[in-house]
Amino acid sequence: VETFIREFFDQNPLSHVGIVTIKDGISHCLTDLGSSPDSHIKALRGKLECSGESSLQNALDLVHGYLKEIPPYGHREVLILYSSLSTCDPGDVMETIQNCKKAKIRCSVVGLSAETYICKHLCEETGGSYTVSLDESHFKELLLEHAPPPPALAEFAVANLIKMGFPQRGAEGLIAICACHKEAKVGGGYTCPRCKSRVCDLPIECQICGLTLVSSPHLARSYHHLFPIAPFEEVSVAKLSPRLPKACFACQQTFPGPGSKSSERVSCPKCGRHFCFDCDIYIHESLHNCPGCES
Repeated sequence: VETFIREFFDQNPLSHVGIVTIKDGISHCLTDLGSSPDSHIKALRGKLECSGESSLQNALDLVHGYLKEIPPYGHREVLILYSSLSTCDPGDVMETIQNCKKAKIRCSVVGLSAETYICKHLCEETGGSYTVSLDESHFKELLLEHAPPPPALAEFAVANLIKMGFPQRGAEGLIAICACHKEAKVGGGYTCPRCKSRVCDLPIECQICGLTLVSSPHLARSYHHLFPIAPFEEVSVAKLSPRLPKACFACQQTFPGPGSKSSERVSCPKCGRHFCFDCDIYIHESLHNCPGCES
């Protein structure tokens, strides 16, 4: 889960995460919605234990109360890590599921035990995904699949202008009270451009004036999800000729010549540049920009 939290914020630096625990028939908010991975990981490393019955309805009611206040331009998602084979609820869980559906809350479940009907029904109704892990490595793989943001449905997508501030880094050695922790700290931090209050980390919502504070790299890392690179097309052996590039455009690795069993190259559908398989993976999973198109 720690790996997932860090990967999630790496791919979604402007997003917020909150953690809810389910045990003894009740749900408890472990951490509020926030954008600091360290605070969530610190809470996870506390003395957390599994005990008693699990109540899916209580958990959904709790997160529904938090997420229904999220502005319409934001995704409302719930990822449930569920190991119980049943749910012990105080009321009608089906009604709660419909409330989540009406609030456009997308619920997904990663099961640690056998498949259960109620979890499958929840995911089908809210448009989420339901998977069951086979072992520890498979569980990690299923969990990390939820790090990239899901595609937005056209009927729910709302175009809004969001006011943001780009704060300056505070001078070293300067003593100031941070608005997020209400503590005096020496050096570092960031100064809100609107109200001049001090915050520790970015991105964050200013506790004084409510302005969303970000840095330009945060916007850049979120931008590529809006315009993903089109999949590269594999060049067939039949199309190989001496006129084609002899090396990968990115790493300059030499391609096999005509007469080989495999071309071992792909081409960008926009710029037509040729890349090796390793660069293809790196471009789509890490770089998120085509070197050929950028040049």
